[in-house]
Amino acid sequence: MERLCVERPAWYFRYMGEINTETVLELARDRALELGLEKFIVASETGRSALKALRALRRTGLKLVVVTHHPATTIGPKGDIQIGIPDHLKEFLQKRGAAVVQGTRPLVGIERGLPRGWQAPSPHTYVDQTLGAFGQGIKIAVEAALMATDAGAVESGEEVVSAAGTYKGLDSAIVAKTTYSYDFLQRFEVLEIIAKPRHVRIEIPEYRSKLWKGNLDQYYEPLEIEQYLGE
Repeated sequence: MERLCVERPAWYFRYMGEINTETVLELARDRALELGLEKFIVASETGRSALKALRALRRTGLKLVVVTHHPATTIGPKGDIQIGIPDHLKEFLQKRGAAVVQGTRPLVGIERGLPRGWQAPSPHTYVDQTLGAFGQGIKIAVEAALMATDAGAVESGEEVVSAAGTYKGLDSAIVAKTTYSYDFLQRFEVLEIIAKPRHVRIEIPEYRSKLWKGNLDQYYEPLEIEQYLGE
């Protein structure tokens, strides 16, 4: 008799944020290998999650696709944090077989530049806020998959793993059937949730919340590539 359902484990974290990065990478890597997938997408604003992913995917045959923010800053507890992977780190990742995609989030429309643009009544905002009900990590994992597809790093219709997080680090991962951003509402599919925080609503800035955990001191120190790779 044909089974009408399948049981898969999903992990729900007590906290959001960078504290979950290594666990997310391990869980997402193992699921990608179980499914025989080829591409592993990681959203990485500063490059730290990208380097940890590079280490986690060694000798797996999985192709790492790093999706990063356009050059900008985010607010932090000790001042602004630079985001958008710098050129020298992009080159390092590319030399080791990773694809690097840098651009603007597809759910950030031009209306964001207007007063109260983050609450503007537009299709971008409606979709952004709806995905936010699943958590910032899930939302960014979806956007990272769209950005990777738009850039040609993965094919439309391809099944991939995509990992992202809340504010900094990784705390969420999905299996998705991806597509181009213009086709998102008709063709994009979240096939599986591998991991996510159980509670997802959080105050801004996120690091002030008791539900966000991680080491923010590292974002104010020089990024030492060898340290993250264990070399």
